[in-house]
Amino acid sequence: MLSKLLSITAVIGLTVTATIAQDTAPYFPNNWTWKNASIYPPLFDSTGAWAKAPTNTSLVQEWMKLVNWTGVPNATINKLDANGNLIDPYANAANPYCDWSFDGVCTRPADVVNCPQKGVWGLTFDDGPTAAGAALYDYLASIKQKASLFYIGLMVAQYPQNAKRACDDGHHISIHTWSHQVLTTLTNIEIVAELKYTEMIIKEVCGVTPRYFRPPTGDIDDRVRYIAAQLGYTPIMWDLDTNDWTNGEPGGVTAAQEDANFTIWTSAAQLANDTHGHITLQHELTNFTVNEAIKNIPILKKVYNVMPVASCIGETHPYLENIVYPVIQPNGSVAVPANATNSTTSSIPPVAPTTANVGSASAAVAAESIVPTASSAAYSVGSSADRSVVVSAALGVVVGVIALLANTL
Repeated sequence: MLSKLLSITAVIGLTVTATIAQDTAPYFPNNWTWKNASIYPPLFDSTGAWAKAPTNTSLVQEWMKLVNWTGVPNATINKLDANGNLIDPYANAANPYCDWSFDGVCTRPADVVNCPQKGVWGLTFDDGPTAAGAALYDYLASIKQKASLFYIGLMVAQYPQNAKRACDDGHHISIHTWSHQVLTTLTNIEIVAELKYTEMIIKEVCGVTPRYFRPPTGDIDDRVRYIAAQLGYTPIMWDLDTNDWTNGEPGGVTAAQEDANFTIWTSAAQLANDTHGHITLQHELTNFTVNEAIKNIPILKKVYNVMPVASCIGETHPYLENIVYPVIQPNGSVAVPANATNSTTSSIPPVAPTTANVGSASAAVAAESIVPTASSAAYSVGSSADRSVVVSAALGVVVGVIALLANTL
């Protein structure tokens, strides 16, 4: 059982258009012709930490009416210990509410965990849009490769141009919550707010309403599943973890380790033992994660038919709108329905994995835990005691913002 959430260090440049003092909230960037700027949540709280989506708004009250609360499972709201680790309320017992964080195995039939077709690779990137991700998008466009991208609402607010570009390029866009919260630690109304505000900002920038989401750190139980399903979302998990986000952390993955595991994942032995395809956990967080992805794409494509998750599960309508998503066949051909209104074809590059968890979902659960604070150049995770904020900008220039949360989760 995996009981600890590991810290993540991510270098993310943020676009800001005013000088922001530590105690200024709310704050929303003037970097886009926003229609809903006045009703989006602030990005930072008074300490400089990423602000959780608010629950005391009329919008959230309306969204709450979308859920039939009589059927919500009575799962315990999880807590974090002083070091940021999830506390198992069931003492490693029966896992009655199928919390993936506590065994890395328990899933429900609706959970998308892998690609059903052997030889198919569903490629995904979390935590965008980011500055580093621009190079990834350039590369994917150059090889006509599509991916599933899981967007954080706060990051869409900071990088709307990158988000719009990814949508226009035909990538499969899904929800990764507003502020990257560990969902089983939230109240019911907080879960609704984190998901729906992200949906709203993606809709404004991209014109689509995602029907899929990925829970940050892979943390999901039956309560979260139920609420998400009531709102119209299906969870996309993963069965292989690149652990790319740990690079630079104590004991974090190195390029050599990622490359070695990538070799394992594309080996004849791996393919011989496979009974289904795979979905990997990757990130567009840093130059390292992006460069590793780009480096290993040719190796991957020699062995697997690589595609977005929507394509690998045969989902032609990954958005609420009547937009038909082309399906990539196991042989690599693309079937575009006659009434398709946008083009999303081809396949995608993953980042290399780590030896500790080849083929193991349990090791993957650690994933990313990104709840940054605003500072002057990078993001990492830790306790509120170590959060600091130094955000500076001048006359609409692009500034680097660091968010430092210190402890290893």
